[in-house]
Amino acid sequence: MTITKTGVSLAAAATTVAAATAVNATEWDLSAVDKGAMLGKITNGSSAPTTAPVIVFYAGEATGVKREIYRMSGDTVANSVTPIACTFKAEYKFGNATITGGATNGSTYELEGLSYTKS
Repeated sequence: MTITKTGVSLAAAATTVAAATAVNATEWDLSAVDKGAMLGKITNGSSAPTTAPVIVFYAGEATGVKREIYRMSGDTVANSVTPIACTFKAEYKFGNATITGGATNGSTYELEGLSYTKS
């Protein structure tokens, strides 16, 4: 049995999310993989947000369908880095994520999809 691992950028390094606005990552087609995970980080600037940024992970059975499966948040500490991760089961055919910036000051984030297939 051969296992093939594949990585894909879903939000480039240092993607800006302004204060109190939402940014969607690139939708990820998981229909041809066995499992996947979204991994990345949220980075606050020297002027931290006054409320924590939030990232929501979605899965769906078709493109454009977004059913929330997990959410997590950053923090309100200046210059902090919060790792973010969510796994996607084989039953999920599409994955997506939306990050909403904290109040007053924005943050940056990056997100990568890692998947594998067995053959």
